[in-house]
Amino acid sequence: MKPTYTTRLRRMTALALLLASVASPVPALAFDSFEELLDRSESEGNAEVLFSDLEELRQNKIPVNLATEERLLALPLLSAAEATKIIDWRRKRGPLDSIAGLEAVIGVDAARRIAPYLSFELPPAEKKKESREKLRGSVIGRVYWEDPPRAGIKNGKYAGDNRHAYSRFQAATEHYGVHLLSDSDVGEPDIDDFLSFNVHAERIGILTQAVAGNYRLSFGQGLLFGQGRYFFKGSDAVDGVLLFAPGLRPYNSAGEDNFLQGAAATLSPEPFELTAFTSSNKLDATIKNGVVTSIATGGYHRTENELKKKDVLTQKVKGVNLRYRYRAGELSTAIGATWANLRYDLPLESLGGEHGSQLASVEASAVYRNVQVFGESAYAEESDATSWICGVQADLGEGITGVVSMRDYAFEYYSPFAAAFSERGDNAANESGLYVGLKAKVLDNLTLAGLYDKFRFPVLDKRYYALPSSGYETRFYATWKQNRWMSWDVMLQHKEKEEAKKQYDADAKRSYYLPVPKITNRAQIALSARCSSNITLKSRAAFKSLRSHFISGVESEEGWLLYQQLNWQTGPVTLKTRLARFDTDSYDAALYAYEDDLPLVYTLNAYYGRGKAWFIVLDFEPVKNFNLTAKYETTWYDDREVYSSGNDLRNTASPSSFHVGCMWKF
Repeated sequence: MKPTYTTRLRRMTALALLLASVASPVPALAFDSFEELLDRSESEGNAEVLFSDLEELRQNKIPVNLATEERLLALPLLSAAEATKIIDWRRKRGPLDSIAGLEAVIGVDAARRIAPYLSFELPPAEKKKESREKLRGSVIGRVYWEDPPRAGIKNGKYAGDNRHAYSRFQAATEHYGVHLLSDSDVGEPDIDDFLSFNVHAERIGILTQAVAGNYRLSFGQGLLFGQGRYFFKGSDAVDGVLLFAPGLRPYNSAGEDNFLQGAAATLSPEPFELTAFTSSNKLDATIKNGVVTSIATGGYHRTENELKKKDVLTQKVKGVNLRYRYRAGELSTAIGATWANLRYDLPLESLGGEHGSQLASVEASAVYRNVQVFGESAYAEESDATSWICGVQADLGEGITGVVSMRDYAFEYYSPFAAAFSERGDNAANESGLYVGLKAKVLDNLTLAGLYDKFRFPVLDKRYYALPSSGYETRFYATWKQNRWMSWDVMLQHKEKEEAKKQYDADAKRSYYLPVPKITNRAQIALSARCSSNITLKSRAAFKSLRSHFISGVESEEGWLLYQQLNWQTGPVTLKTRLARFDTDSYDAALYAYEDDLPLVYTLNAYYGRGKAWFIVLDFEPVKNFNLTAKYETTWYDDREVYSSGNDLRNTASPSSFHVGCMWKF
């Protein structure tokens, strides 16, 4: 009998494991923690900004022996406690000269995570380097197209062509920089539909940062301004709960929302830090009878209706943040306050017909040895609503870290710039909760972690069910580095949460909205195996079950995903290819996986329905610092004749896409 596809896939996976098991010893696997966190996520978060920031840090490394605590905190997921440890080590024992030295200070995993973005030159050499003001930067261009094109391209409902074009120029010295970005989505008529520009200066006397153009702000725990948050709940048991980000940063992403446009500056006359900002930005919106009913954040300008919404609303923001830092021995503290005036040129329905609001927050953080206490409270004047979060994160022992956090976000609270730690959304509204996370390195090669989150929504659904609801989530993580060339990652999840759904009551003979309890269980196991110096295999198996309790009975849905990926690198050529098989009963049972793409492109693929998916990425570096990259991907669906619907409909069961680009670093 001819073997089925599933049988062949099982054989291929078994062969991959066998090859990995008998491979000869090679250097240990690189610690790829950011990719691991993205691979666990079911939300895109702010990963595109993360990729851009990491690329900038690779080119302009932070000198670990000269950087202030504030500059060290520009490193993603480096905690204030870890930054304090680095500063204390330098003061007491002298400079760090290697990754091994850094591992002794903050631990192996944390050190390997941030090492690619640090330089270890000793202070005298570093000072000479700074005086040369070496110019570094990059030029990126890429284009993407689909086969077959969407219906909107063929019938003329989309004003543009079947292409997504992107270009970016970035250049910086130690103290000055410039950034220019252009982006146009499939179906948009203008090649420069979105333009982003900024110039910035940093670390000149008491001037920490100054930006003219597009920028982002992050203060406290992100209740008022949290545009520097990369990850949301669930990516890790401990990392990502606290917001670690500089107060002011240039905006370098192609995302067309959640940034400010104008000018801002941070001054740091010790022990104070003052950030002042002003912004005037155009937003896409739907307007009815002179009132804004919704603000569009997708950034699409393809159809006549979408083009009518483009840049029709003016948002103006001005404000200030003041922080005071105090350090005495092993105690490091910071307290701050933020005030902002938010105004729109038209009234907003979400603000009760008002044009804006006064916003304010207070924040505090204290680090003593291995313990950090944090908190923020934010207030919106127009709605008279307050949201707050507080907690503590601590090293409980050798290799053991825990975090406990409480949050209470008012239903009426509103800040368009919030990125708060939460279960549902990130706007710091309509939620309260208690979160506990623990991570322990129980062996040199085994890390275990778990989280528990009890949450409550004051209003389950403001449109259909304006009564409270509650739920909880638990997760368990295990990372086992079996040997120098094999690493396993396991995740188990259980969540109970309600959704408002329209149901038919046979006794009352009518339909109305009621809470539907939903129980989700998810499990996934991933293996990364280096078979030789230039071949790495990545495998994953994932399963998800969903039970929904309706009046009429229980509905069960399931889904599974299997994939095998091969990464091969030789000389200037790198190839990555993945074959996946998936089968889910619905979109609610979809399974997510991070997918390799072109430089600075973040792809979190949602596998749903039934079929197979394949991609191949080829990167060629003909000369140093110049890369040509191409990607082809396709999906073969077994459960449909066409893909998507409306203007996005593609008349095929196997949609494909092509992506080519180049990047030059200088």
